[in-house]
Amino acid sequence: MMIKDTRAGTPGATDTGTAGSGAERSRPRRLPALAAAFALALAGTALAAPAAQASERVAYPSTAMEGLPYSGVVRAGDTVHVGGVLGTLRNKPELVPGGITPETRQSLTYIKEMLELAGSSLELTYKCIVLLADIDDFPAMNAVFREFFPEDPPTRSTIIVPEIPLGAAVEVDCDALAGD
Repeated sequence: MMIKDTRAGTPGATDTGTAGSGAERSRPRRLPALAAAFALALAGTALAAPAAQASERVAYPSTAMEGLPYSGVVRAGDTVHVGGVLGTLRNKPELVPGGITPETRQSLTYIKEMLELAGSSLELTYKCIVLLADIDDFPAMNAVFREFFPEDPPTRSTIIVPEIPLGAAVEVDCDALAGD
């Protein structure tokens, strides 16, 4: 987006030498013209790169729930992104019974499946975000997290939120490197 903004602003940038005193107007404008040409050439090259990267984007459905209005996992180049996952019963908009421990376990099970679907794994996961509805659930969520990431765990942010869809205790989102 920055490239598009820069490119859109380029015509205005070439007009800056026209205002002011007569002395300013008589200066050669080679440098601004060269800078503008360079910026346009650079913008054209950079604009071509995202198109190539966009063609490397592959979206996969959620393994937790069919028919969602968003992808469960997206592979974009060398990274894999699993969106927020709740601990629901498979293909049902209801939570697994039992609270934080089984919900966390189910969420991470779905994340594992979706990472593998997109050619990655838990071992290649480098960042997770956990939303918790209750700070008191932090130790129980941590215990399950350790089960799934026993060695070299990813970085993680845990955010306490007032409410999670379906009244869930936890929602987990992870990013990983692509495996192949």
